[in-house]
Amino acid sequence: MNPGAIEEGAKVASGVVEGLKQQPLALALIIMNVVFIAFAVWVLQSLNARTVHQYEVKDQLIAKLIEQCKDGKQGAVQ
Repeated sequence: MNPGAIEEGAKVASGVVEGLKQQPLALALIIMNVVFIAFAVWVLQSLNARTVHQYEVKDQLIAKLIEQCKDGKQGAVQ
């Protein structure tokens, strides 16, 4: 019988774990990379939220300015 995909996956996982046990520096590097990526995602999400808020505020100010300009032209015509 040929071993199934689950058994093959278990063998690969066991090999990876054994390799990382022998090379703790590689494990530390992998953990640091995951932490760095998580931090980068958090920073970029915060930056995106701030940028979206700034654009919303600017859009509101521009709409208010356009309304003031329209009101000014209507007052000058009358």
